[in-house]
Amino acid sequence: MAQWRVRDRFTNCVQPSVVEERELREHLERAEGLHLLLSAVHVTRDLSLLDRHAAKLSRPAIFSTFARGKAPAPRGTAEEKEAFDREEHQVRAELIELLCSVLTKREQQSYLGAEDFAALSKMADVAAGSHIDEQFLAMCLEQAGFEPDERTINPTKVPPKTLNLAIIGAGMTGLDAAVKASDRGFEFEVFDMESGIGGLWWSQTYPGVAVDTPSALYSLSYDLNPEWSKFFPLGEEYQRYLIELAKKFELTDHLHFNSEITRMEWIDADQVWELTVLDTAEHTVSTVRAAAVVTGAGHLNRPKYPDVVDRESFAGASVHTARWRDVDLEGKRVGVVGVGAAGIQVIAAIADSVEHLTVFQRQAHWVSPNRQGDGVVSDDVRWLRRHLPFYMQWERFLIFWIVCEMSYALNKIDPEWMKDHPKSISPANDLAMQASLNYINGTFGEGSELARKLTPDFVFGGKRPVRDPGSVEPGGYYYALMQPHVELVTDPLARVLKEGIATADGAVHELDVIIWATGMTLDFLSTIEIVGRDGVHLSEVWADNNPRSYLGGTVPGFPNLFINDGPNTGVATGGGGHNFMTETVDHYIFEALQLVVEKEATSIEVTQQAHDEHNELIESLMEDLIWTYERRADTYYRNQAGRIILPSPFSAQAFWNLCHTPDEAQFIFQDRAGVPTSTSE
Repeated sequence: MAQWRVRDRFTNCVQPSVVEERELREHLERAEGLHLLLSAVHVTRDLSLLDRHAAKLSRPAIFSTFARGKAPAPRGTAEEKEAFDREEHQVRAELIELLCSVLTKREQQSYLGAEDFAALSKMADVAAGSHIDEQFLAMCLEQAGFEPDERTINPTKVPPKTLNLAIIGAGMTGLDAAVKASDRGFEFEVFDMESGIGGLWWSQTYPGVAVDTPSALYSLSYDLNPEWSKFFPLGEEYQRYLIELAKKFELTDHLHFNSEITRMEWIDADQVWELTVLDTAEHTVSTVRAAAVVTGAGHLNRPKYPDVVDRESFAGASVHTARWRDVDLEGKRVGVVGVGAAGIQVIAAIADSVEHLTVFQRQAHWVSPNRQGDGVVSDDVRWLRRHLPFYMQWERFLIFWIVCEMSYALNKIDPEWMKDHPKSISPANDLAMQASLNYINGTFGEGSELARKLTPDFVFGGKRPVRDPGSVEPGGYYYALMQPHVELVTDPLARVLKEGIATADGAVHELDVIIWATGMTLDFLSTIEIVGRDGVHLSEVWADNNPRSYLGGTVPGFPNLFINDGPNTGVATGGGGHNFMTETVDHYIFEALQLVVEKEATSIEVTQQAHDEHNELIESLMEDLIWTYERRADTYYRNQAGRIILPSPFSAQAFWNLCHTPDEAQFIFQDRAGVPTSTSE
């Protein structure tokens, strides 16, 4: 077991920082005023600094990045602006002197941390510019890395070796589950079908692949990384982060690669799952047993191709972004099919190196403008993250808070607004739509052919919005579409020919290479045969692509099975990034497992009533969200029957609250004598 526990890391959240004065002054001069103030409060424990200085400092640039809130400085006359700037300069100078007087000394008092909730509450209100209620603040402090997730089931017993875990997947979700298993004392092994760490970020290697969640947020809250090179991390860089995470928490001896789980069966007599493991390198099969299974396999793993005639007939090179291999593109005629996140990243990355690029757009996407330019994180910011106490935590806090505030508002229907605004569902949604519409018209000219082709016919957010990886310059998607050797085709694909692609208008587009950027198949463990109690198959319970589960991804009839990345847990209405759902659901899973330990039980299984009532709540909440209202958008969020199966309908706070503490009354526990007992009786 790892010796460096998550909770040990938070014993003193930030260790004393001792810096040479010249270097310290140089970098503090370039720091945001708010960060100087908050750090000064931490290192001095002097809350009066907030009252004296908060109103005299500009709002951080991050507010402008996300198109929210106040301008960097109050608007007014030139004289008022000049007076504000002078006062702000004076305050910054005072804060820099204060920080230098502390951080250059070897002997420092312990910093103010999360142990003083009232103090951090006041600081959070200053950071956000508005009051944050207690429950929301508790979630924000956890997610920002001020403190670990709260153990709500008080551990009075150590997990027995017989309650061992099989964790499926070595991406973010599986590794977080492994860290939590180690931290809580469970025996565990991790199985991944790929040959290395990273999950999606192991398999996705196409040109331009990157994360579209801010790097300060897209990491685990207990392992913040000061070294991100870009505001949106590159796929390769994020994979390195996960590799280092596994090393740091001593997980590597528990990882089994080229180990695809093909079948799982619950053996009721022994109260264990028996897993069939295919060694994809040696092509051998073995079985392992585990008392409980936690899946973190994701739901987008297999390439999805469009239903087009003779797709295999193409004589040139054909490659899918989800299974990328090196293809010579230099000076070639290249066709890219699909303009989702992967498609626009590829197009932006390769446009300048090909002879001719044909972009086949099946449905226009709302594309958000890039507000970060090249997105490079400056050396100054990385230095401040490393050396200025609590800089990283407050940076992440603000992004998390802003995104939570934005996300739910973007997707919740406002009936009164919609009476007079047929093209948007709420004021926040309209602002986001206008920003993207202005980006289209400002780049291509309002009324132009390209503007017409690129403007979606559905409400913003009806399908997952994408972000231009660059600006209107080399490396940008819209920039690429403006180039004379790039053609945007919106006619439907008719068939694939030996020499290229024929479209419905009769045109034949001759190509040397076809890149299929057409997404991945939505899989809720459908590649694994899962047999629960009494021989019931999960594929039968979830037939017709209609999966449902209770909190922690639990399903009646499947004891000790926890499905992270399960139905209706996709990040869309709050939390900002997949990391939020990963940590929140894994927290719930391990609190539920601790219940099993405390009750000296052998299994836990959600009741049918709890499961059904939870899904009735999901359906009710979904009625007020965009995906139920907007049917013109072609989205994998919806199954063939029209039910929304991927995104969560809960706000971030509501979902976090639900997952905070498992309710014993919603489960059946089986004891060692084999007698099932429901705590609700």
